[in-house]
Amino acid sequence: MKSDEHYRNTLRGLTPSHAWRNATLEAMKAAQGNKARLRRRPLAYTAAAAVLALAVSGGIWWSGRMAAGPDGPGTAHTPQPVITPAPEITPSPEPPESQNESFSIVTDPSQMFGNNPAAGRLEELTRLPVYENPIPTEGEQRALLAQWAEVLGLTITGTDWYPAQGEDTMGREPTLEAECTDGSWLSLHGLNFLSVYNSPDQTRLEETALAYLGKSGLEPTQENIETFAYTSEKDSIQVTWLKDPDASLAEQLYSYGFQRIENTYGSRLTICLPPTTGGMDYPLRTAEDAVASFRARDYWGSDYTAYPEQAEILQVTLEYDVSQGQPYLQPVYRILFTQNYWDTIIASRMDDGVDTSAFTGVGTAYVPAVDPQYQDEIPYRRYFNDGLAHFTPEDFS
Repeated sequence: MKSDEHYRNTLRGLTPSHAWRNATLEAMKAAQGNKARLRRRPLAYTAAAAVLALAVSGGIWWSGRMAAGPDGPGTAHTPQPVITPAPEITPSPEPPESQNESFSIVTDPSQMFGNNPAAGRLEELTRLPVYENPIPTEGEQRALLAQWAEVLGLTITGTDWYPAQGEDTMGREPTLEAECTDGSWLSLHGLNFLSVYNSPDQTRLEETALAYLGKSGLEPTQENIETFAYTSEKDSIQVTWLKDPDASLAEQLYSYGFQRIENTYGSRLTICLPPTTGGMDYPLRTAEDAVASFRARDYWGSDYTAYPEQAEILQVTLEYDVSQGQPYLQPVYRILFTQNYWDTIIASRMDDGVDTSAFTGVGTAYVPAVDPQYQDEIPYRRYFNDGLAHFTPEDFS
């Protein structure tokens, strides 16, 4: 990849961290008439390695997803939001504009729901496997990239390798990039994600990759996640994953996390790759316990609210967190929530001339799903650009 292309893609999709956002918003308040113009992206790169940070899982969320209906696994139906009313708590006397809240802008909360097979079925899961995520060598990455280039019918003309930045950093996994004869280029992040950029034939690549991941004729199922920038411009991610309707819920959740392709903004395909190690089962905490942790101001993620105890819970689901920097690929509860004062914040931040009445806010919080007694054994982490994205009660004092 040319140096200018690498630089542009390094900066593409960067979203400011909580600390950076606090300082910036304070500075903006001091400047007359300035408007916040932060654009949310699910893709973040470190400056040296251009490594991938998904919205999944997931990952989505970068996930609460739409449950597949009786028409078959390929047909998704959007359920009504399951809203948990906020407890009766006296709101803070501070005006909401003074709080540096962070959330996704949508026109309908269901735009964030997706199609997670565990939606509405959390009580069925009491244990799930956790997978080690070892740091690969350059040779292991080159072998995997060559394998996938052959699968996709691509010919590599040149490569660049970027080593890991450290065991306990966001850039834990090394990145191997490659240019191809058809003008596309590949980026392999660790052994977890393979992104394809600038492909002239995305449809063929997606179909080929899904067939290879499935290997047994599993049905493709789709979901679409839509959010909006402060300019009112829409961002959308289409996710296709392989669902076996006869498989157990745990097996379906595995497919949802590791047998999927994300199509981001029509310019990038990201293939989520299965773990390279066997999993070990761990007991799960309950969804109620995870929500209690969120309300007690102990949660992870790039979204932030100063008053989680007042939030309305829209949906709680379970997914594997495969975001960058994970030493273990483990399940997390994904909590979608909203605040009744976010419409006011949206009106103050969106660009002049935008009709803000059509928009509302939805936040996403993550809580580790494995029983907390195993936290030291399989530590959980989630990064957000320049640091750990972990909110604790001390952050609210």
